[in-house]
Amino acid sequence: MTNNFLLDSYAWIEYFLASSMGNKVRAIVENPDNVCYTSVLSITEVVIKLKKLDLNWESAVSTMKSLATPLEIDDIIAVESALLYIEKRKIHKDIGVVDVIIMIQARRNNLIVVTGDADHFKNEKNVRLLK
Repeated sequence: MTNNFLLDSYAWIEYFLASSMGNKVRAIVENPDNVCYTSVLSITEVVIKLKKLDLNWESAVSTMKSLATPLEIDDIIAVESALLYIEKRKIHKDIGVVDVIIMIQARRNNLIVVTGDADHFKNEKNVRLLK
């Protein structure tokens, strides 16, 4: 049975840091029965984090694109994300718009989000927590 996953920035960063949670991500992306996706915004966040850590972000981007199909953002996703963001901020004062866009991308494409961010993805369906 094929599983379709959307890896968020948290998951990718753990993957590139080769942490214990990153090993869980590795098991997902290297399983031939899984199809993986990532938001283009996760690429942005990963580059920022790895650059700050003085790690090879160029190689990381290449790896991300080889292991997961990047998902673009269109006007429909932008509007849906804005509306959901307003609702989510009532509950989670520190939730970022990128997390909300990932939620919408996962919903629209029937994907399971892979993340370690239990607080922001709490009460979301189709989430696989790394913790």
